[in-house]
Amino acid sequence: MDCIDRIKKIGERWFLTEPLLFAVCCSHEFCENDSLDVAMRTGNRKVEFSPKVLLNVPDIVLAEFLKVEMFRILLKHPYQRQPPFAEKSLLTWASNVTIADVYDVSLPVKKQMSGTELKMSKGLCFEEYYNLLKQMMEPNSGSNGELRNDGGSSQQGDAGDGSSGKNAADGNGAKDSTQGEGNAQEKRDTQISELWDEDEEACCDINGFVEIAEASNNWGSISGKLQGIIKASLKVDMDYRKMLSLFKTSIISSKRRLTRMRPNRRFGFDAMGSRYELSTNLLIAVDVSGSVTDKSLSFFFSVINRLFKYGVEKLDVLQFDAKIQGDPEPLKNARKAVKIMGRGGTNFQPAADYFCTHPEYDGLIYFTDGFAPVPKFNTKRPIDVLWVLCGKSAYDQNAERIKKLKRNRVTYIPKRE
Repeated sequence: MDCIDRIKKIGERWFLTEPLLFAVCCSHEFCENDSLDVAMRTGNRKVEFSPKVLLNVPDIVLAEFLKVEMFRILLKHPYQRQPPFAEKSLLTWASNVTIADVYDVSLPVKKQMSGTELKMSKGLCFEEYYNLLKQMMEPNSGSNGELRNDGGSSQQGDAGDGSSGKNAADGNGAKDSTQGEGNAQEKRDTQISELWDEDEEACCDINGFVEIAEASNNWGSISGKLQGIIKASLKVDMDYRKMLSLFKTSIISSKRRLTRMRPNRRFGFDAMGSRYELSTNLLIAVDVSGSVTDKSLSFFFSVINRLFKYGVEKLDVLQFDAKIQGDPEPLKNARKAVKIMGRGGTNFQPAADYFCTHPEYDGLIYFTDGFAPVPKFNTKRPIDVLWVLCGKSAYDQNAERIKKLKRNRVTYIPKRE
């Protein structure tokens, strides 16, 4: 029996016994990928599997591999909650540790899940485990780091028995072999999370499946612990579509496209329906003053990159502290790196003045900690301004005075660690 047929059989059994896992299975396309060195991976609405790796794997182990990948999807690790510029191999480790913390993974599968052998704190979330693993990463002279196990000696360190100078040639050969094995393992770990990328639409679909399971109290064999963190993942940090609805007066564009996928309001599917693509031009004012931490700036630009997925046609990013730093930088695609200027005091007025004198912008978004006098918007045209503050504390201290400004709204980025 082919591997895909075996997977289908597992899905058929889940139809009655695991309704939530079955729903997630049906929402993803299953694809063979012979280039994989791992059994399975998820991402981009696909579940890719390697027939050569799974060739001699018993059905019960195959079902366990599939179940672990379904848990990753339910926790939205492939589609959300990824730190900016994250290391793929560490994302895999963090996901593995999160799952193994609340689910009793079978031994054959657990042996393939890097990171689960480390002695780490229990009950943390995906982001916290990633940050811990990042801190445990020990720089060395090569391109890869080594991980320490609970603060002890490196996993690839010396034996410590006084034999380090003995049989040097054999020792170097063993070291090269160990390093080769480590590189191969890192490649496998990277493959598992290689397809992971932010996908708000996929998250909404997954949330729908979870809400149905919660309403019907039909979780199958999913344990109470795992149910808890799945339900906790329903809370989205920031709904970026709601952010953009602030500019709804100009978001609906004249870019009308006919489509057979949507019925005509008058004549149904006998005539083609219309689809309007989103289009808006925004000015992004990023506070680069000394009071805004590097970590907050990293989160700010991560959010800015995500805006391209919600109908934004063009972004101009303006950096400011006590004054505007340089010219606005036009962005048409997400950027992996942005040069930060300034780092002085804070004054919101120069960015407000720039926005008011450039009517081509549909709206202004401030990314800041909020600690400066509010600006005056000296223009007669209607304005829409959104303030995104760097945390709950900044929000509590500054939100009320910002809300008093006409057509200004305020939100914040929840702390992730």
